Amino acid sequence: MENTSVITLINKQECFDAVHEVIQSAEQSIAIFSQQLEPLLYNHQPVCEAISSLARKNRYSSVRILVLKTQSMASDGHCLINLSQRLPSSIQIKVPVTAELQRFSESWLIADNHTICQINNPDRYEGSLIKNNRLHVKTALEFFDHAWENSQPDQNTRRLSI
Repeated sequence: MENTSVITLINKQECFDAVHEVIQSAEQSIAIFSQQLEPLLYNHQPVCEAISSLARKNRYSSVRILVLKTQSMASDGHCLINLSQRLPSSIQIKVPVTAELQRFSESWLIADNHTICQINNPDRYEGSLIKNNRLHVKTALEFFDHAWENSQPDQNTRRLSI
């Protein structure tokens, strides 16, 4: 059994490193709940390549992304939006529809059932990286699953076929 570890994140570089580490550690699934897929964390080629690799790994791989604000991301060409358009069966993006979920102000990245990067203040890049605390991750994943069920596919990020 692995020991639980909690690492405090206090700046952009630490948050980026934590996000990249969590994505690299994922073996089957990633769940992201974010305000606008913070470009300084998620709109980088190494992050997109790691998510692409996971999504293509096997038919059970899944990347679920809940985002509150997508219009500017879609128009700015965010790499995860482009990736979701190329791999729609493995990478899905939804927008929460309930008022409670639309007020969610943190940014979460959950890998499988073992690791979570919680950025409690995305504007200031402050949070924590929690590894091997299965109870905490399970609770967060249950909240994410509830949010996922109370969300709808995002119209701004869909690929339009002609």
